[in-house]
Amino acid sequence: MSAPEPASAWTSVRLIAAREIVTRVKTRSFIVTNIIMLLVAIVGCIVASQFVDGDDTKSETVAVQGVDASTTAAIKATGERLGVSLSFSESPDARAAAADGSVTAAIVAAPGGGYTVYSEDDLDTDIEAAIKSGVSAAAVDGALAKAGVDPATLQRGAAVTVERTKQVAEAEGERLALSYVGSVLMFMMIFGGGMAVAVGVVEEKVSRIVEILLATVKPGHLLWGKILGIGVVQMASTLLFAAAALITAQVTGVLTVPDVAATMLGVSVIWLLLGFAFFSALYAATGAMVSRQEEINSASWPLMILAMGALYAGIFGIGAPDSTAIRILAWIPPFSSTVVPMRVATGYATWMEVLGSCIVMAVVTGIAVWIAGRIYRRSVLLTGSRVPWKTALGK
Repeated sequence: MSAPEPASAWTSVRLIAAREIVTRVKTRSFIVTNIIMLLVAIVGCIVASQFVDGDDTKSETVAVQGVDASTTAAIKATGERLGVSLSFSESPDARAAAADGSVTAAIVAAPGGGYTVYSEDDLDTDIEAAIKSGVSAAAVDGALAKAGVDPATLQRGAAVTVERTKQVAEAEGERLALSYVGSVLMFMMIFGGGMAVAVGVVEEKVSRIVEILLATVKPGHLLWGKILGIGVVQMASTLLFAAAALITAQVTGVLTVPDVAATMLGVSVIWLLLGFAFFSALYAATGAMVSRQEEINSASWPLMILAMGALYAGIFGIGAPDSTAIRILAWIPPFSSTVVPMRVATGYATWMEVLGSCIVMAVVTGIAVWIAGRIYRRSVLLTGSRVPWKTALGK
């Protein structure tokens, strides 16, 4: 009777990945954590929509007494420029209307000229500015008309147009917000997934399950299966969170340009995959070098600092997206994983930069995976004290 043929590399990796997926999805902590994250995403966007309103115009009612139509028209026009919509109601006792709070303010013409403004509480600065500027504009227009000068002609001659020399990316604010959220999600995925990989490696090493697994599969296949399985779970969880937040943001009006969200989501997903593969391989190598879970944090702190550096590069780079330092970091992995999406959001990145930096990141990730595989093969079966770097690298 002939011995069964060994499983192919892809079959081994697929089986190990499926085992990781099924094991983690069925845990209560995974289910509870994802429910909480979804609630945070939905409720957070609903709360944010209360502070991010597409129409910032305030509507207020003002009582007037003895104020001519040209002055109220000038006040209304000035208010609209300041983001305040003012409606006027003629009142025989405007001051009393302001005193009882039935109107926001009252404008009363003084017998000797000028106006007095009344309000129940402190008057909003925008409303006060609209009234004062409107009254002044009406007075100037009246004086010009008496002098035989057309105010409209004078205003056209004094008009000033302000233009930017650089084209602003469409919905730049939304793009930056999505880039910021994408960087934070990447950090969460890298830290959560990377630590999950490291912990899984240590658990199998301590329980000696890895010795049984390595009797049937190669170390490289076991490593890739673990990374792929945990990566699928983390990516699905992250995308579910992002989709819930994105849909809620669009429904509540926080996001108003669907193509912006789609573009940034596509770019972010690519860099999420590359960033996770880079860090998870290094976390797996770290887990293989230690023999207790308590040692993971002390052994992986350089990776944590590197991940936080990538996160901060993307966040702080928003203030100067086209600076020399940011342009350089866009080509240096793993910083490019957050800097490039940010530069895409601000409209500074070219497709050549995006493609080139992506290729560089993929090559560096491949090298990291190769090094991690070498460390994993030489360390995962060694128990007791932490494996020295010389032994792990095979020098």
